[in-house]
Amino acid sequence: MNSPFFKRGFILVLVITILVILLFLGITLHSFLVQQNYNVHLLAYSEVAHFLAEAGISASIRSIRDSLEKSGIIGGGQNPIFEILIRPGPLQDVSLMSIIKDTWNEDLAGFSREVDKSAAVRVEVWLRGFSQTETDPSKWVDPVAKQGWLSVESTGEYRGMRRTISVRRRIWVGNVLPPVVSKFTLQVKDASKGNEGHFNIIRNDYDGNLTDGPRPFIILNHATPESPHERKSVSDVISDESDSNVFRRRGWIWLGGKKIRLNLTSGPGAFGEIFHFYDVSNPNTFQAIKFRSPQEKLPLAFLSPLSLPWDNHSNPKEVPFQLGHLFLLEGFHDKSARKEQNAMYEAKILSLNEQNTYGAKSSILHLFGDARKGFQSRTKVFGKVQAAFPRFSCVDVLPLDPNSKEMFNSQSPRPFYFLPSLERESFSLSLQIKEFLNRRVGGPILPLGLLFQQFDEYKKFMSCVLEYPYVNSYNSIQEIYSKPALRQFPPPTTILSEDSGSQIELKRGDVLLYKGNVEPPKLQEVVESRVQQEFDSISDFWKKSFNESSHALELNSIARIKNPDKIDFSLPPSGKPYPLKVSGGGMIILDQGNLTLRGVELLSPKEALTVVLVNGDKVFFETPNMNQVNIVAPRAEVVYGSVVDFWGSLAVGSIQADSRTQGGYIRYREANDPTKENYSNFYKTFVADQDTFWYESP
Repeated sequence: MNSPFFKRGFILVLVITILVILLFLGITLHSFLVQQNYNVHLLAYSEVAHFLAEAGISASIRSIRDSLEKSGIIGGGQNPIFEILIRPGPLQDVSLMSIIKDTWNEDLAGFSREVDKSAAVRVEVWLRGFSQTETDPSKWVDPVAKQGWLSVESTGEYRGMRRTISVRRRIWVGNVLPPVVSKFTLQVKDASKGNEGHFNIIRNDYDGNLTDGPRPFIILNHATPESPHERKSVSDVISDESDSNVFRRRGWIWLGGKKIRLNLTSGPGAFGEIFHFYDVSNPNTFQAIKFRSPQEKLPLAFLSPLSLPWDNHSNPKEVPFQLGHLFLLEGFHDKSARKEQNAMYEAKILSLNEQNTYGAKSSILHLFGDARKGFQSRTKVFGKVQAAFPRFSCVDVLPLDPNSKEMFNSQSPRPFYFLPSLERESFSLSLQIKEFLNRRVGGPILPLGLLFQQFDEYKKFMSCVLEYPYVNSYNSIQEIYSKPALRQFPPPTTILSEDSGSQIELKRGDVLLYKGNVEPPKLQEVVESRVQQEFDSISDFWKKSFNESSHALELNSIARIKNPDKIDFSLPPSGKPYPLKVSGGGMIILDQGNLTLRGVELLSPKEALTVVLVNGDKVFFETPNMNQVNIVAPRAEVVYGSVVDFWGSLAVGSIQADSRTQGGYIRYREANDPTKENYSNFYKTFVADQDTFWYESP
């Protein structure tokens, strides 16, 4: 074990082991140094690539933004980028390089070659990261509404290393029309204000001519020859009107709250509403037809001729008569040539109880337009809305005896045997039904009990003030166009009936836009989600949006005004000429304050303006100028200092109805209809004016 050979071998092995370890350490150190040198170079190359990308952004950003502005990406209008943004459905990442004019990459390529043969810089513009924002049909579905990024991306390359820097700005796409509301001409959240006859304050005569005092609001639910844009000729309107489903293409009406009763105005004139029941082709020659009750619905006494004493007492005898039942439908009128007030009750055909209940004044709300051809405007009505109108019923007397017939037919005016309105306690079988002028005309002596055995039977046929759902007039008007051989009332065909609006559906093609209550519960949430820019004050808004040289509003976005001082928002603002001209529409959401309207004029049929009052309690029409605007103010009351001329969709809390009411026109804009394709005219794109973040990727 201690031999010199063993010791020498051990030392040799030890030396070799140490040499191997040293060799391994040397190799490892060399590899580390080589890798470190490589990493240092990579880092340096990456930094150069980063600086090249940064230089690309700095050198080109102004040219890019000028090019984007020229492309029309801000606002709306027909351009390729806008067409991409308003495509329905999800939007995948899209390069805009084939659309915008690239004036920078050629210069950047020359710059990079001066740095190094391997260097390169390219700047591109993309639409990235878009998501749909309105997808819930219980709130509102808009397949076009979306948010995403306008991304300017600069990629620098140097010796195999690449770096990309993105400068991104938020971009919004939204419609300026109010969800759900834009399908309606008028929405009133609390129409009755606790009084069902709240709107019945107009004094008019039998022909429908107004006397003193308040005037009516004529609601036009379709385009007319008087519309400022999208006009329709009278012939086109009449052609549409004959379609039983025309309501689908028109603005709808909702009068919310408790029951509301609208007394129809009598007469065939401009303010008369007798066109609900009769064809008013010529108001000057109009004669109301008599509705004849079907024979099978009458009591037995009407089914065959009766021998009755005639009223010629100088020659008493019984003669045969065939009896039927006729009635006329009229409207309310307060004044006549003989009577200053309550003229419709003058002949006492209607009862004192009805006079006390209904009065003689008619409603300020004319929901189906006016009597002029092309301006009759029936539509769908939601809510507990009743129309009231008098029915004057009479026994139709046809003498069968030649002498009686000759005497009867020679009378002028023609004899009428009205069935007066009676209360139960006044009904008597012995009550005589007399000729209305108390003349001896060769007609029958008619005791009431001969025709009707009990009050409940008589009540179905007597004169009275009828109430029935306002929307049922839609069916009556359809009968006018259908021209059946025998007119009936109510008509046998029911197209529309009373609808509370608890469940409505709106569709465009196969797309379900909304399903829910007529009063959209999430409307405020939806419009606030569309906000594209915010202003603290009304003055800040006008500084940014009003073009002083053209005196026009150039909004082109959906803006929110906080207005903590609760200053009234006026269109146009004080000191500016009116009407306010609008060259770039949009939506204005006013958190606080009321709205004053002095006149608004849209300069293009492809523009729209909507004002939403979140907490305002008053919408004031100050001048008679037309206001081409949509208003959503669910807490506000409409008040006026002049005649109202409104074109758009009006959704408010209530409408003032008193001696100050000057009436006017509330006209629907058909282009507002979300169920039609032209809804796409009113999208606005908006690009944020601040860079949101910088993003660097390897």
